[in-house]
Amino acid sequence: MDIRAATEDEHELLVDHYLALWDSYGTPADHYRADARAQVHAFLAAGRRERELGAFLAVEGEAVAGSAICQLHISPYPEVIDPRHRLFGYVLSVFVDARFRRRGVGRRLMASALAHLRELGCTTAVLHASAAGEPLYEELGFTPAREMRLAL
Repeated sequence: MDIRAATEDEHELLVDHYLALWDSYGTPADHYRADARAQVHAFLAAGRRERELGAFLAVEGEAVAGSAICQLHISPYPEVIDPRHRLFGYVLSVFVDARFRRRGVGRRLMASALAHLRELGCTTAVLHASAAGEPLYEELGFTPAREMRLAL
């Protein structure tokens, strides 16, 4: 199994994986925006232009076993701390095809994503874990954060 950087020509595959994650959460088909694929494509393009996006594929022979995406975190509030002391990277869309699960693919994809964020000088990696991914992220040293939500 090889882990390699995904090219811009492979964005369609990354979009497939991103939407497959939402499907795995039980998202009903009628909840997707009509332009969902275009939204993900635009996000990836902007990430490459503006957020140092890194995208990685796990490849075995001709099969793509999974993917992961990371980039500099987009803060919802003004950043006032010098980036040397606080620069968040965000990991999203860690996807492993069902045929390749429980073989360390997610762990290897995460290693590539975290290495990319370290190269950017990130001081902290952030992600939102699915129930399926949480055990892996905890093994990698991630700890729960203090996010609170209220359904409106």
